[in-house]
Order: sequence, then C-alpha cells, then structure tokens
Amino acid sequence: MNIGYACISLTTNARTNRKLLLKNYSNDALRLIIKENLSDLMKILINNKKNKIFLYRISSDIIPLASHEINTFPWQEVFKDELLEIGTYIKENNMRVSMHPGQYTVINSPKEEVIKNSIAELEYHTDFLNALGVDYTNKIVLHIGGVYGDKTSAKERFISNFRSLSDSTKQRLVIENDEKNFSLEDVLDISYKIEVPVIYDNLHNYCYGSNNLTHKEIYKLVSKTWKCKDGNMKVHYSEQDKNKKKGSHSQTINLKLFLDYFNEVKEFNPDIMLEVKDKDISSIKIINALNELSGIPASKSLIYDEWAKYKYLIMAYNYDFYKECKNIIKNNSGIVELYNKIDSCTQNPLLDGNLVNTLEHIWGYFKTSATSQEKKHFFKLLSEKNLIKCKDYLYKLSYKYHEDYLLNSYFFKEL
Repeated sequence: MNIGYACISLTTNARTNRKLLLKNYSNDALRLIIKENLSDLMKILINNKKNKIFLYRISSDIIPLASHEINTFPWQEVFKDELLEIGTYIKENNMRVSMHPGQYTVINSPKEEVIKNSIAELEYHTDFLNALGVDYTNKIVLHIGGVYGDKTSAKERFISNFRSLSDSTKQRLVIENDEKNFSLEDVLDISYKIEVPVIYDNLHNYCYGSNNLTHKEIYKLVSKTWKCKDGNMKVHYSEQDKNKKKGSHSQTINLKLFLDYFNEVKEFNPDIMLEVKDKDISSIKIINALNELSGIPASKSLIYDEWAKYKYLIMAYNYDFYKECKNIIKNNSGIVELYNKIDSCTQNPLLDGNLVNTLEHIWGYFKTSATSQEKKHFFKLLSEKNLIKCKDYLYKLSYKYHEDYLLNSYFFKEL
C-alpha cells in the first residue's frame, strides 16, 4: 500500500508545470522548458523518496503543447536518456506514477474535432509513460466526459472511441467516477464492457451517486476491475472543504477522518492518492501516522522536525494551541497525537491579532539583517493590515537571507 499526491510538491521548490504560449512557440524555447521540467521531476521524485512517498501523479504539463499540431519537436528522442533515467529511478525505488489528462480530454464528445484532439492528448500521455520505460501498473486516469442530454449515447460513444485507442493506451487507461455526470455505478457499467480498471473517488461519490453502499462494499466491487497486470487497486481520497462549494478539496487531510475511512478498507491494501491542496504535506502526515499506528514509532528527531515546520502555523491560530502542541512533544505522546492536535487547531478561525503576533515574531529573524527600506516596507504592510502580503514578503526575505528554517515552515504554505 502506498500514499501519494498529485503533481505539485510544496516541500520543494521544484515544479514540472512550466508552460509555453502558442505565440511564443519555438523548438529552442520548448527544449529549454522540457529540460527544466524533467530536471525538476527528478528532484521531486528524490524528495518523495526521502519522505517515503512512493505514489505520485506526474503533471500533464511536463511536455508543453505536447499534443498540439504546432509541436513537431522530437522530445522523446532528444530527451531519451533523461526520460529513461527518471524511469529507472522510479523502478529501482518501487515507485508508482500516473497521469491525469485535464477536463478538455473528452473522448465521448459529439464533436469529431474534440474527439480527435482528446485521443491525441491520451496518446501523448501514453508516449510519455512509455518513454520512461515503466510498466502498465503506471496508469492514465480519465473521466468519462459529458452527458450531452443523453447519458446512454454518451456512454456508447465513450466505449466506441475507447476501442479506437492504441493498444498501449488501452492498457494504461483507468476510468474514474466524477462529481456530476457519471456515478460510480455508471463507471462500473462501462468498465465491465471495456475491461478497464475503475478509480473510486470518495468525494465524487459523495457529490454524485446513490451512496447506498459503504466504502468496504464499494471496494469489493471496484477491486474486481483490477487485474494482476494493473497492479494494486488505486483510489482517490479527498475531503470536502467546509467553506467552499460541494466537491471542493480541503486544504489538508484530517487525520481522524482519514483513519475512519482507512480502517474500513485497509484489508484491500489500496494505493491511495490524496487529492488535497497541501499536496505532499498531507502525504507525509498520513504516512508518518500510519507507520506509528502499525508499530513503527516516529523518532524524536522526526517529531521535532515536523513540529518545526508546523509551529508558526499553529502560533498564527492561537498561542495557547502552540503551547499545547509543545506539551505533547514534551510528554513523548507520539506523532499521531501531535497531528490530531494540529488538525484540531487549524479548524478554528484565523484571527488577525494572532497572525500579527506571529508575523512580528518571524520578523525577528531579519531585524538585524534587513535594510532600512525592507523594514519600512514590512511595517507599512503590517500597519495597513495587508497581512497575507506581509506573510508573502517575509517569505521573500527568507529566500534573500537564506533562512532555511523559515523556508521549510508550513506557515507560508498552508495559509
């Protein structure tokens, strides 16, 4: 079983989604962006390994304009060695990767041009994973698409157009229930007809589905769609952001909620992709917690390191919460209790007074090194109550003055 996240790593500065506008297209510009994206993909994978994250979704933007007709650049040949190096690293470290084309990749559209472009986009994703040299347990996740006024016909078009895909793409493809058009029942129906695995998304099922089945009952159905050649059953897990519209992902994964879900389905040994705004931060939390609960307690150094990343975030919510967390560490109560307290703290409203106190505390790192102009700008933002801009400015100063302790702080990533 693996826990992972999608695309953007918040615990590194590496990024793999650099884009190229059509108006700026040239082979030289594309070559440079691909080189940087691939270099950063390797950095993310190395960082994932350090954090015991072995499940990861690669950004579809890794090769900009990959399926567009303007792109005639032979990226597979030019970057053959780099791609194989990345693939070798994935295989040697027993990692599993996936890709998830965007919302405009719709092979059940009634428009031929949309179908043509969508198939080209799917074949690009297959080409990329094939270029890595990874096996068919590394999947491409796709939604069914639109209903277009007739769900039966929409399903039939999906099935028909699926059959026109390359054999390699068919072997990579998995289909996922969505939040408004195709329920888990719909997707299972299609899966039985084309024999591809189903990705179960719990939040999508909450938004659109009968919800008559428990997670365990759903897993029993979904697991039958996964064959040995497909690898471990893979699912998507997310939680509802209570302050946003139905279907919006939460900022972080609440450990208690996750464990309620996990304890119901753990016998299936699923690979669980967390779809959450704080990305690998939540993955690290869940992995550390599951390790402790399985009898592998977190070392003191790991707990101290984790607290160092969270401490200013908690201080910004409430200094009393901050002291409660410190007592948990002092009493050697374990990392699960620490995470539960952190989750509890961050459920509270963020008050300006607490945030101002934290900003002033962090400013202390720069009071002897910052220029007079920087000091003036910081306190101007503070006096004007531009608190988020003030936070962002402190992050900028952290880079300038190489304050690595602050750069690693979740205060800058979770607010």
